[in-house]
Amino acid sequence: MSIYLPGFEPDAAERAELRFVNGVLDLRQFDKILISVSGGKDSHAMLWLVRDLADRQGVPRDRLLAMYADTGMEWHNAPAHVEALCKAAGVELATVYPVRQMIEKIAFRIDRIKKAGKSQSGFPTPDCRYCTAEQKVAPMDKLIRRYSGKLLKVTGERWAESKARSTYTEFVSVPRLNSRERTVYGWRPMLAFSEADIWAMVRDTGVPRHVCYEMGCNRLGCAGCIFSKDHELRIEMRENPAIFEALDRLEVESGYTMSMSGKRIRDRVK
Repeated sequence: MSIYLPGFEPDAAERAELRFVNGVLDLRQFDKILISVSGGKDSHAMLWLVRDLADRQGVPRDRLLAMYADTGMEWHNAPAHVEALCKAAGVELATVYPVRQMIEKIAFRIDRIKKAGKSQSGFPTPDCRYCTAEQKVAPMDKLIRRYSGKLLKVTGERWAESKARSTYTEFVSVPRLNSRERTVYGWRPMLAFSEADIWAMVRDTGVPRHVCYEMGCNRLGCAGCIFSKDHELRIEMRENPAIFEALDRLEVESGYTMSMSGKRIRDRVK
């Protein structure tokens, strides 16, 4: 999927350490292939893309493992949806959890900030996305460290999603996970696909997409994500009322809002 001339890619160093067959990554070189799955459209399509490539290359299915991070603020039916996807794809699923579930983590940070006498929000912000680092990445890293050998971590970012992601390379090394027993590479196979491409791939799987898309959401993330637009937040909170009540309570108790605009969640969902 690279748009660069061979040998001139930004990730040329990583590519030089990997084996390709007719320009396609050879999955047979990896001892374990760990696929990050959220249940959203991109990971839905990606799960089948990786599985089908593995099948064509003769990689045993037991070398594939789907990883799902349950942060504690997932849609109420997201875990079951991910299980259904993996069952239909014939790929084993491992669900990982953070040390503290998301609502508990926010409350913990709010309490710690108050005790320190600081005036700042305990909610995640675009500049302090501990929700991703601690609730998703860290638990997945812990799972990956159970394995040794040459490993591949597959994630579903796309260039068209944001300005930040438009600079991503297809292959990366993951030094924080490397050791004498383990070398981990990251692969982003979905980068060049458009949203229309993704939906076509989802349809081809024959497995229904998550219901949030039918309701009007453009993405399946945490219910109450700081990046949710108001119309998406209304849907998320309507369908996941326990999360709404918890976030509303935390805003009242802390004096801060989840939204960068300063608007209360209760007002945003009206």
